[in-house]
This record gives sequence, structure tokens and C-alpha cells, in this order.
Amino acid sequence: MEPLIYYPTFEPPTEIWLKFALLYFENFKPIVPRERTYHLSDDFRRIIDNTDLVSLYSPDYSDGYNASLVAIEETERYFNAPHSRSFLLREHNVITKWQNPDNWKFEVCQEKFSIDWSQYCLEKNIGRRTNEGILLPEELAFLFMTFLAKEVAFKESAAIITDSNKYDSVTNFYRASTPSINGINCFSKNIIQLLVPTDLEGVSFSKLIAFRNRNRDLIREFNLQIEKVQDKIASGYSDRDFIDSFNNVNSEIAKEILRFGLGTVAIPFAFYTLLHNPAALESAYSKEVLSALGVVVGGVFGLRKGLKDNRSRRYCKKYFSELETLGY
Repeated sequence: MEPLIYYPTFEPPTEIWLKFALLYFENFKPIVPRERTYHLSDDFRRIIDNTDLVSLYSPDYSDGYNASLVAIEETERYFNAPHSRSFLLREHNVITKWQNPDNWKFEVCQEKFSIDWSQYCLEKNIGRRTNEGILLPEELAFLFMTFLAKEVAFKESAAIITDSNKYDSVTNFYRASTPSINGINCFSKNIIQLLVPTDLEGVSFSKLIAFRNRNRDLIREFNLQIEKVQDKIASGYSDRDFIDSFNNVNSEIAKEILRFGLGTVAIPFAFYTLLHNPAALESAYSKEVLSALGVVVGGVFGLRKGLKDNRSRRYCKKYFSELETLGY
């Protein structure tokens, strides 16, 4: 997976996004000036210090200067055509909203912009200076951070990612999002949701950090497998199809599950095909599935040698079995 520049905030504002990221992201880079790291939460600092998930990007002067020039040009277009542009931000006339001081609640720190941007905002009455930067309306702050993220992504040869879908129309209009990256992230997240037998909100960061570090090679191989089916994903290949391709009657996942003492977890996935594919309800096929799992009287699971597989596919299967240990 190519490098990812995260925005608009210093860190994801919701724990659940970050918890999913621990399970399948290779790495992402929030834009955080060195002078502002004290704003980071304890949990986020713990992840930075103990995993390879996060690499902070500290913007330099040219980043802020270039983003400021673009932001001024684009904001002026909103002033020149407020009604035709406001729909991008889900407003009828966004300028009226921007010029209301009650809406200046989102601070952009001064290391991220040039003096030209702050002077422009003051002249247009769409923000005010603070000790650490400038307070802006939410939509304008997001716009500016979009331009800054694009600038950084270009320099870093990276893609852009955000956990906010509120302004999808903006990111699409300015080509700030990468459809293929978004599709893969959504695809991967759905796989995790299907495999993890508990609500991630109830799993502590310390447990997820330990899980990531213990299974770092498996996460890497998992992402390699996702990249291999990237074209299929665009064509409608589902997360369930992907899981089934690794969790079929000839896979080694049952053996791996047994190794971790979680044999019963295999039952829902083994019977997925039987439950969701009417053609699979034939008794002969059902018998094959049961046989593959090695189910015997008394509910005891036996081992069944899987077909030979390449290293990457084997590691992906192993990652599935590891995921199923979360919450137990």
C-alpha cells in the first residue's frame, strides 16, 4: 500500500477508526508540527512510541506557503460565486456562514500556513488570529487542510486519507481522494469486521498494540493479498469472496484456529457457504465441508492437512485466525 497522508486533524478523533488502523494499515502520516506534539492524546502517543503505524509529518514553510496560495485562490472563487459553490459544502450560501464569528471554532496552527493566508482571512472577515494560529469556520478549515494535504502528498509521493466523510463532495471535486485507496480501505475494514468476533470498541489499545506487534508480518502479507485482488475489488469482488478464497474446504485456517485453541470459531465461517449459497445445501457438499473441518462426534475438532500453499496466502490465512482471537 502506498504511503498515506492523514488529515484534517492531528490524530483521528474517534477511537474506532484508529483501532481498525492498527489491524490493517501499514502506516499513515498525520500533519503535526513538531512544536504541537503536546496536543496529542496519551493513547496516540502510546501508538507512536510502540508501533510503526504512525509517522508524524511536520510541515515546512514551503508546504504552508504553497497551500496558502491555493487556499486564497479557491476561497476567492467561493466569494465570486457563493451560490454555485456552496453546494459542495452542503450550504446555500457558505459565505454568510463563514463571516459569522460564532462559527469560527476550528483552529489551524500557524506552522501550516503563511501570513498571506491569515491576512486574507482577516480582510474577508472569515476568521481571527489566536496565539497558536487562526480560528476558522469548519468548512474553511477543512478546505485549507485539503490543500495542505495535497501539497504534502505530492512531495511525499503519497495518497491522502481522512476519517471524515462529511465533505466527500469537496475531496472528490478537488481530486483529493484516491478512489482505489478508499476502496481498498473499505474492503479491508469490512473483512476485519467480519472476522473479529467482538466489538472493537471493547478491545483496549494495549491489546491491539500487542496484537499488531505480534502479527506485523501477517498484516503485511494480508495487505499484499488485498493489493493482488485490487482490480477484482473495483469489479465488485466482495470481502466475503476474499475470505472464502482463503477459508475454503482445502485451506489451512482450521488447523491454525486449532493451534490457538479456538476451534469453535471456525464454525460460523465454515458454514457461511452453506447458509448463504442455496446450491451449497446439497448433502454431498455439506459432508465435504464437515469433513474438511474434521468434525467428529462430541464436537472435537481434528486436523486435516491442507493443500500446499504459497507463503503469502498461508500468512494471510494465519492472520485470519489471529484476528479471531481478539476479544477472547
